Amino acid sequence: MNVSQLTLKIARPPVIQIALDYATIEEALAMAKIGIEAGVDWLEIGTPLIVSQGVAPIDKMVRAFPDFPVLADYKTMDSGWKNVQRTAEQGGHIMTVCANAPDETLRSAITESKNSGVWVVADTIGVKDQPARARQCAEWGVHMIYLHYGADQRKADASQDSMQWLSAVQSAVKIPVGVGCFLPEDGVRAAQGGAELIAIGHPVISAADPLAALGEFVREVKAAYRPRTLWG
Repeated sequence: MNVSQLTLKIARPPVIQIALDYATIEEALAMAKIGIEAGVDWLEIGTPLIVSQGVAPIDKMVRAFPDFPVLADYKTMDSGWKNVQRTAEQGGHIMTVCANAPDETLRSAITESKNSGVWVVADTIGVKDQPARARQCAEWGVHMIYLHYGADQRKADASQDSMQWLSAVQSAVKIPVGVGCFLPEDGVRAAQGGAELIAIGHPVISAADPLAALGEFVREVKAAYRPRTLWG
C-alpha cells in the first residue's frame, strides 16, 4: 500500500482505528482479524505491544493484512526521524509522535516522512494548550492530530474525555483530527462532532463477544458521522 492508497483510505471519513494494546503479536493478530470482520479501517500496533516486542509486530501485521493501513503507536518523545525509518523498514504506513515532544523531534519525523511516505500523527496526550500546539504541528506538516485523554487521566477523572478539545482543535487546523475513545457513546459523540478518525480499544475489544461489540460500534459510529465543513 502506497501513500496515495493510504490517502484514499481517509477520503471518506470516519476512519475506525482498532487499538491492539496487547503484549503478544498472536493476541493482536487474532483481534485484528475480528476487527476487520467487524468493519474497522486501520490497525494500530499498540504501545504495549511495541514495548513488549519491539517493531517486529509491524511487519507481521502488514503481512497478515496487506490491504489495511498499519499504525505504529510509539508515542515518540525523541528520535522522531528514526521511528519513521523503523516504521518504513517494517512496511508500516503511519506512526505517532507526542505533540508534547521537543519541536526538533516533531520536525525530524516530518522531514523523514517526506523521504519515506510514512504518515506522522501528533498525539496530544498531556498537552496543556491543545489548539495552539495542534496548529503548530499542522503548520510543520504532520498529517493528523490525534486527541488523546489518557488512561491515567481517565482513572483520575472519568468525567472528561478527548471530546473536550475537538471543537477548538478543529477550528485551529485544516488537517484530519482523530479522537481516542473508551466507550461506544464516546465514539458516537466524536462522529457527530466531525472527527475524521475514531480509535477504539479496551474495554470494547475485551467484551465477551468482541465481534458483536465492535460490529455495533462501527455501525453506530459510521451512522452518526456528520462531516465538518472542511470535509463536506
